[in-house]
Amino acid sequence: MKDMLDRLVHLQETDERIVAFQIEEEKIPRELEEREHDIVEEEGRLDQVRTSLEELEERIMSLNREVEEVKDHQRRCQARALAVKTQREYQAVQREGEIARKRRGELEGQIREVQEEKDPLEDSLLEMESRLEELMKTLKKKQTEADSRLRKIQDEREDLQKTREVEASLIEPDLLAKYQRVFDRYKGKGVVRVSGGVCNGCFMTIPPQLYNQVLAHGGVHNCPNCGRSPDRRASSARPASDLARRC
Repeated sequence: MKDMLDRLVHLQETDERIVAFQIEEEKIPRELEEREHDIVEEEGRLDQVRTSLEELEERIMSLNREVEEVKDHQRRCQARALAVKTQREYQAVQREGEIARKRRGELEGQIREVQEEKDPLEDSLLEMESRLEELMKTLKKKQTEADSRLRKIQDEREDLQKTREVEASLIEPDLLAKYQRVFDRYKGKGVVRVSGGVCNGCFMTIPPQLYNQVLAHGGVHNCPNCGRSPDRRASSARPASDLARRC
């Protein structure tokens, strides 16, 4: 039974390495997804800035058209002022020209305000485009690294799986089935140590009689505090620190 416990310990070490590879294999795509999410968010912010700039540009174009219309009106007023024959007509044309001049000033002021709002957005757009380009370069690099790492993990995991098949074949079927149930249940711990009468799986004190059996015989046992019955097949001595079995 001492040899059987050694085989279980070796099997668990192999299983733990396999699980570690599986965790890493699942983690790599998630990290790439997070980077892709960052890019999608940056693209969304970039689209918002571009939309705002387009709206401001349309506003500037509209104001410029109004300015040109006012300029044309001013020129017509100037031409009419030269052709009027009475003082009253001249004053009317002058008032009309003054109104056009004020309107032109208002429009040009609005253009300056919109331009002042537009300038920082253009600067932000350049920064965001640069940041997005850098994010995409980084993602491409990480994707290449991830593909290489995944291939390596899969190869190493396949080799470990072959090793596991050999190790598992050396363990009694009933014991192997119990170990597998416990390993799956506790996500990676089917065999744990006992020290000072305490199971290092559930951190509960095991019965003194069972602990004495552990000290005297070693072998494979079940911790009753975790819900399993003791395995009475133990027959060979082994240090207590190596042998408790968790359920």
